[in-house]
Amino acid sequence: MPNNNTNTEGSISKISLEQIAREFKFVIDLMPHMVWATRPDGYHDFYNQRWYDFTGLTYEKTKDKGWSLVLHPDDYKRSWEIWQNSLDTGNPYEIEYRMRKFDGTYSWFLARAEALKDENGKILKWFGTCTDIQEQKEILEEREKTKEELRISNNELNKSFEELSRINLELDNFVYSASHDLKTPLNNLEGLIALLKPTENGKEDQGELLNLIDKTVKRFKEVVNDMTLIAQTAKGNNGMHNINFPVLLDEIENDLSHIIKSTGTIIRSEIQVKDFQYPRKEIRSILFNLISNGIKYGHPHRSPVITVRTKESSKEIILEVEDNSSGIAAEYLPDLFDKYFRINHDVEGSGLGLFIVKRMVENRGGKIEVTSKVGKGSVFSVFLKPQI
Repeated sequence: MPNNNTNTEGSISKISLEQIAREFKFVIDLMPHMVWATRPDGYHDFYNQRWYDFTGLTYEKTKDKGWSLVLHPDDYKRSWEIWQNSLDTGNPYEIEYRMRKFDGTYSWFLARAEALKDENGKILKWFGTCTDIQEQKEILEEREKTKEELRISNNELNKSFEELSRINLELDNFVYSASHDLKTPLNNLEGLIALLKPTENGKEDQGELLNLIDKTVKRFKEVVNDMTLIAQTAKGNNGMHNINFPVLLDEIENDLSHIIKSTGTIIRSEIQVKDFQYPRKEIRSILFNLISNGIKYGHPHRSPVITVRTKESSKEIILEVEDNSSGIAAEYLPDLFDKYFRINHDVEGSGLGLFIVKRMVENRGGKIEVTSKVGKGSVFSVFLKPQI
């Protein structure tokens, strides 16, 4: 990121690493999630303030046993088995479990952790988050209850059943989108933490690092706000926005700046349709997923090149994302949009991204298609129905 304020370069370089660490901890404590870290063996040695506020425990009480002190008894064995597997293999950690609050009540959390490794693959540290999903669980329970009530209702409820089914679909998107979207700022956070380490060439530009940390925190807030917006608008066909594609594309490039720089990715645009009406959260998730997939599944012997196009037909807006990735074999195409389907398990992801995209598009009356050549790349074509 260029720094136009050259007058401050000298003062920024004088900021001590200790001060950067203090400021970084301050930022971490502001986050609405529990953030924690462990040594390679799983010994907990850091929590942000959210942990202490929720549990009511002190650092001395939790520094070694961590969340095991507050885990629900029914979740204890399962949680430890999954965590031990991650410690043994270095694989990402992900689980849902209940934790006891300081007042004795339990809440559901989605826990994730990634291992920070050196160039030889040795684990240096584990960094993780716990995200409160109690409200989402309650929404799902209420949804299942509503489905059961509808099943035993008489024919007079058929009209309202159609509307409630649409709401259920929106809530499904909300849950899956929450799980998927929160990974991106967490991954950015991990990258920024790695940048705090001195390099062979000396320290990173600390002013730029602080700017990146600030953007990551803002992205966390945007994701939480977006998820809240989906829940609020699930009961009506509103939440439409005037979408400016060039502006939206710039935002996504900023969000993916870390991986774009590290992979040498080039993003091109051929925008014929600049503006149209569509739910902002949904079109953003669609475009974000397709671009990030094109980068993650890039060809091992060339830098990713992503081309984003918009076109207009008589009935719809066509959004195309073309990449020069490794391509997708024909045998995988029929299952590509299935939930949890993954072609390459070595690439980070949950297998929900394309599933979410397809659900969002079809829920608005559109469709998505893909053409691909192995070794050449893929083209994802999204046919978006105009929304009133």
